[in-house]
Formats: sequence, C-alpha cells, structure tokens
Amino acid sequence: MEKWLIKKNKSNKTNLNLNLNPIVEKILLNRGIDTEKKVEEFLNPSYENLNTPLLMKDLIRAGNIILNHISKKNKIAISGDYDVDGVMSTTILLEGLKELGGNVIYKIPNRYNDGYGINNRIVDECFDEEVKLIITCDNGIAAKEAVDYANSKDIQVIVTDHHEIPLDENSNEILPNAEAVVDPKQKNCTYPFRDLCGAGVVFKLISYLYKLKGINWERERYLLQFVAMATVCDVMPIVEENRIFVKYGLQALNSSDNLGMKELIRACQIKDPIDVYHLGFILGPSINSAGRLADASKAVELFTCNDFEKAKEISKELRELNVKRQELTDDGFKELDNFILNHEMDKKFPILVLLSEDLNESVAGIVAGRLKEKYKRPVIVLSGKETLKGSGRSIEEYNMFEKISHEKYLLEKFGGHKMAAGMSLERENLVEFIKNLNNNSDLKKEDFFSKYYIDAQAKIKDLNMDLAESINALKPFGNGNEAPVLGFKSVIIDKIKILGKNQNVLKLSLRQDENNIDAIYFSDFKSFKEKLKEGYAPSILDELLLGKRKIFVDLIGSLDINEFNGNKYLQVKIKSIRAGRKQC
Repeated sequence: MEKWLIKKNKSNKTNLNLNLNPIVEKILLNRGIDTEKKVEEFLNPSYENLNTPLLMKDLIRAGNIILNHISKKNKIAISGDYDVDGVMSTTILLEGLKELGGNVIYKIPNRYNDGYGINNRIVDECFDEEVKLIITCDNGIAAKEAVDYANSKDIQVIVTDHHEIPLDENSNEILPNAEAVVDPKQKNCTYPFRDLCGAGVVFKLISYLYKLKGINWERERYLLQFVAMATVCDVMPIVEENRIFVKYGLQALNSSDNLGMKELIRACQIKDPIDVYHLGFILGPSINSAGRLADASKAVELFTCNDFEKAKEISKELRELNVKRQELTDDGFKELDNFILNHEMDKKFPILVLLSEDLNESVAGIVAGRLKEKYKRPVIVLSGKETLKGSGRSIEEYNMFEKISHEKYLLEKFGGHKMAAGMSLERENLVEFIKNLNNNSDLKKEDFFSKYYIDAQAKIKDLNMDLAESINALKPFGNGNEAPVLGFKSVIIDKIKILGKNQNVLKLSLRQDENNIDAIYFSDFKSFKEKLKEGYAPSILDELLLGKRKIFVDLIGSLDINEFNGNKYLQVKIKSIRAGRKQC
C-alpha cells in the first residue's frame, strides 16, 4: 500500500512575489522559505552565515583546556568511532590539533572486540602511553563509566558528540563527568542548530581554535571536505548550517589536494564532479567498509598520510572490502527477508526484531535499513549467540531512541537517535525486549504505508530547461532537502521500452495535451504491471510493450537534465505510478 500526499505549506504565505517560477515558489514555501532573506540564504548558502562556535556549551572551556595541554607539550589522544562520521571527526581533530602544534595520537575502537565508543581498554592504552588528555569525537556522551575510569587514572577527558543525551527515569540528563561536554543536543546548550554530525561539532571546535590562533582560513576550508562527507553519510538534514557545510565541502572535495581523498576517488573510478550521490553511495561506503570488516584506523591513515603508494594501497583495500561488505549485506538481507516471509512476521509485528546468529554484525544496520525500506516499519537486526549485538533503523512515525530508552534496563549498551540505534543485550532478555517494544509501539496500520510527498502538481507543458535549472539551484539535495517531487495526472504512455542488462529499467514516452517528454522508471516490467493491475489487465500492458496500445496513468517524479554526447535534454525520473482514470 502507498499514499501520495501533497506537502503542507510550512508558511502561511501563498506566494513570495519574487518573480520566481510558480512551481519553484511552491517548493520553497513547502520548506518554510517564505521571505526574500530566507530565499537568498537558501539559494546562495554563505560561509559567513554559520553560527558562531561561541554559542556551543563548554566549547570555549574545551578550547582552553586543549591549548593548555598543547602549551605544556602533553600528549593528547583522540578517541573516535569506526563509521564515516567517526573517521572524518578523527581526521579533522588530528589535522587540526597538529596544525596547532599538538602532540596527538588517535584510538578507534574495534567494532567486534570493543563495540561502540571509548572504553576502559582505550583508557588503559592511553595511560600506558602517558596521555594527559583524551578528546572523544562522535561518541562519549553515553560513556559515563569510561570517563570515570579515565578520571581515576588522572587523564582529563573532553567529550565531543552529537548523539542524544541519555536520560534517567525522571527524564534528567545523564552526562559523563568530563572536563567539558560539547554536544549541541544538551538541554542547556544555546547553540541554535542541533543537527550537526560529529564532524560538524569538532569542526566548530577547531574553527574556534584556528581563529584564536590566527590560522589561515584556507586551512579551515581544507577541513570542510571531511565535514561534508560525514554530514551526508550520517544522513543529517541538509538544511541551515549543514547546507553550508555540504556546499563548501563539495567545492573543497572537487579541488582536494588531500592525497588519500584523491586516491580514493580514483580507486572508485569517479570521473564526474563529486556530488552528494558520490558521498553517500560510493565514497562513504568504501570508507565505512574499513570499520565494518577490518580496522577503521586504516581510513584515518588514508586521509592523513603523505605517501602516494600507501594511499594507493589503502584505497584499493577499501574498495575490495566494500565489495565483500556488499556480498555480506545481500546474503544477510535474503536470509532475514525469507524468515519474515515464511513466518508472516510483517502481519504480526509492528516492530521487526530479527536475530541471525552468524550474520556479520558490521552489516546489521545496513540489512535493517533495507528491510525497513521493504516492510515500511522499524527493524532491529541482531547477531550473536549469547551476547547479541545489533542495529535498528526506524520510520518517521517512530522515535526509536525514545522507545528503546524505556527498555534500556534489558540492554548492556545502547545509543542512537530518532531514526537509528545500536545496542547489545543478553539473549535471555530478547523475548521480553521484543514483547515490550511491540506492545508499546503506538504505531497504526497507516504508518506502514509507503508515503510519497508531492511538492507541486504539474503538467508536461510546464516542464522546460529553465524550470529544471531553477530546481537544480536548490541543490544539494538530501535528507531534509529532498529532490522536489512533481505530480502528474492523466498522462498518456505512448511507448515503453525495457532497458538494462538486468531488464530493470523502463523508458517511457509520455504525452499530455500534445506535449511530450521521456521518462525513466527504475523497475522491471513485472513490477510495473503489478502497480497498474487495478486499472489495466496484464494483456493490455503486454500490448503496450508491443506498441499496440496506449494507456493513461498518474505519476510522480522529479525533473532531471540528462546529458549525453554533449547534448542536454529533459526527462522525468519516475518515483511511482498508478493507473489513470481515463482509458485509451
């Protein structure tokens, strides 16, 4: 089941009076961009519009502590994480603190042996290496015990993180006893933008220190490529500050002089200018593969090394690891998907909690995400035999962090945010965990429908190159600023062709009131027929394929400029389709 919904206008205005295309105007109003100033800031994100780091709680204190340790030539350790955000955060801190003259090392936990975040083993290593200050990044907000242990060893700790703050039974924040806690999600933090990734938080810290020490802006700009990578790969909303980070970060990436980044781009065989797609679906997964299947320190080494052969070697290794990761993901998805189908779990449970004993725990989150997309409900995937570890992915209607927080007494470890979570628990607690989550889900049947949000209704006659370029000016697209979706009613399909080596791409010739445009639909013909079965018999659709029949459809999709052999032409990328009310 699916629903097509018209996006609600987030403004009380019906027009902007700015001489914009009416469709573009509607798209902006849907995003709450309803003044000339907001339009200007959205269409032309400016570095000068970033919020001052001084507003972030404990940031000045953290900066002073760091400079004090640097002045004393004390050894500083960065405690990072093994995902893209953790790797990028570690890289930013490492490069930034070295620029400031710091004596810096880094530690990243092993996904299998350590689990998430700073732990006692890392603290012990730091103690043995005479570290005087540990700075966490992309972790630490839930590491009260590890921070206490560091304090017992006379090692100071600064926590930088962006995850939700753990709460007690009375909804009071449980903060680690660190010298400074820099996390914009703290209740008494006055920083105006809460949706930074971990790399965004440490960038703010380094930016403050650079300005304090008069370090050239170009060195700050250099770090933006890592902030953009983390922002996209951690699926942060690309709005406000993140929009600025991604815009300038993409510029930095496309002119990057970072040896490791250049070699990874080359290993991934990316020829086009780097955009959000390359970060989220090609470069990011390759970086992630180090932490999933090997050691995330490899990825940090890649972005901080100055040896061409070493950078080439690591880049090749990351690409090979990513291929292996894809295979493990596919196998895990098929196994659990078959289990759901065989046991009709989607008909019984609003929350799918699944155990695969032998699943590589590093791909649990990816498998959960794919199952969530298929079954349109929250999914938690666990692996192991006695102590179970896993990840969850959620839907908009279900705050996973909040709901699982009520069951944390059953868990060994837990962290995350509204749309995703990681956890570990003993097997003896699994049944109660599943029962409690499902009994208290508060989800309704309609929450499990596929939902497509339409920015504006349009006709084919409205589509032209000026409109397409105006829509492209709204980039970068991503979470929180999705590519605008247009809705079309009563469109004729004149022709349809099956493309692709797997025959899973359809090219459609569309017509409406004597206006024509081509469209691409990523679907096989069998699924296409299933979509239209309520309006057309299979035999009619077979005739359409043979060119003997035309049909009416409604469809939703995005307007795209396709470039081929130096020529540009418009096409619609179809997201969904249904039988139209008219019949040919």
